[in-house]
Amino acid sequence: MEIRWNGRRKKSLSRLLCPVLTLMLAAGLIAAAPGLTRAAEAVDVGRSDCSLTIHPGGGELSEDLAKANVVVDLYKVADAVETEGKDGFTFAFLSGYESLKGAYDQNPDNESWRQMAQTAAKYALESGEPISKGNPVDKKVENLACGLYLLIARGADIEDYKTTVKNEDGTEEIATIARSESHDYTFAPELIALPSRQNIDENGNEISQWVYDMEVTLKPEQKGRPGSLEIVKNLATYNVNVPAVFVFQVEAELEGEVVYSDVVTLTFTEAGQKTALLENKIPVGAKVTVTEIYSGASYKITSADEQKVTIEADKIASVEFSNDHDTTNHGGGGVNNHFTYDSENGWQLEKQPANRADGE
Repeated sequence: MEIRWNGRRKKSLSRLLCPVLTLMLAAGLIAAAPGLTRAAEAVDVGRSDCSLTIHPGGGELSEDLAKANVVVDLYKVADAVETEGKDGFTFAFLSGYESLKGAYDQNPDNESWRQMAQTAAKYALESGEPISKGNPVDKKVENLACGLYLLIARGADIEDYKTTVKNEDGTEEIATIARSESHDYTFAPELIALPSRQNIDENGNEISQWVYDMEVTLKPEQKGRPGSLEIVKNLATYNVNVPAVFVFQVEAELEGEVVYSDVVTLTFTEAGQKTALLENKIPVGAKVTVTEIYSGASYKITSADEQKVTIEADKIASVEFSNDHDTTNHGGGGVNNHFTYDSENGWQLEKQPANRADGE
């Protein structure tokens, strides 16, 4: 994540929005560092003209992220309280956020700040009221008082935007989501202090300056949106001797990469129509080829045996196949069919029929 002062990019940071606070504001004060090239002005926590501009970020994802309709809600977590006799301030946590004080008093590091943001988000999303709601990204939010703020980024068109994400250690954390047509974006809740300290200018010189007009850039996680595929099978005539088994190979590619591969089986005990639904299993935008690779011993396919479709968002893609009895009276189907996969030939059916028809 990036933090900017007066529109200039200063440095790339981690997912936590406020590492500038670590070991500084966490201790309740900021002392002027030696050797600074400019005299520091004392912090003025009584100001109510701070501003915050939040950029959605994304880097190479920016073009698609711009279609996700991201907005930001701001919750005030604490007031800034000047530290007497020192150029710094501490926080007076507001109602509902008092539980953060214990972690704050322990001189929190980056990980602690991340956990504090989680605690704040739990209360805010269940019981809190934002002081500023639905702010478009890249637009300055003005007239903010000094203090600690929680940032919740979300999709403006998503009603149930709260979710959880699983960490590598199996623990879950609160996140919020936004969606473009082809991707889901998850945002971690973030804390930011107004004002914050700028220690390096645009030329790399050491300075010491309180900044009341902040710009921050979020770093969402991107994941392809899952879509659904329906396979429809019509059987015109049924051979009553044994169940009729039909097998389909499903292959999906996205940007030249295989993103889904599986086989689907439909079994009939009478003529009619059946469907198989692959719900939210294939990424949106994937090109899917469905091939009927097995039609039983006594059935013939009367439609194309290979069909193609593209997975779309919020819509079930569908392919349809038709079969009929081939009049050979061989029976067909079985219960012990086995499928194997190899890189050269793809899915292969090993027929292990059972309960064959009489006269075969």
